[in-house]
Amino acid sequence: NRINKVCRDCYSVLTGRSDSDEKKKKGILEIESAEVSENSIVCGFLHYLEKSTKHWQKAWCVVPKNESLVLYMYGAPQDVKAQTTIPLLGYQVDDASKSVELPHGFKLTQSKSVHSFAADSEDMKVKWLKVIKLAVKGENIEPEESDLQNQELTAEHSGQSEPLKTAES
Repeated sequence: NRINKVCRDCYSVLTGRSDSDEKKKKGILEIESAEVSENSIVCGFLHYLEKSTKHWQKAWCVVPKNESLVLYMYGAPQDVKAQTTIPLLGYQVDDASKSVELPHGFKLTQSKSVHSFAADSEDMKVKWLKVIKLAVKGENIEPEESDLQNQELTAEHSGQSEPLKTAES
């Protein structure tokens, strides 16, 4: 009675179960950007610099309504898997632009982990920081506030850095 490992297909045949029979829970990085962006508190492009790298990258960032304490980062709005996630609870927020090389910047730090971000405008920075400052304290955004955020930050995106436009316009 030794347990052997088999591939998913063989397991399905041996047990008579298929993947569609079981509701698989997606891993944290497997949530599609489009799925999350539609139901987000805030989403849009941010410039991103991790402490270990020296090059700024543009990332599609999302804080979903159902997981308002997590920041998902995608390479582009249409990506299927997040490149990384940052659980925001417990991070320190430094919103002084002078602490970041780019204008409209801010930093998230926790222990030895440092994440630097920069928005395309001061208004965008303020909107992101409003959400992030609540998330790092473990506070959820009220539905009325998140609806306002979505109206202001839903983007028409083409995969390039363009100004964000409202969904109603």
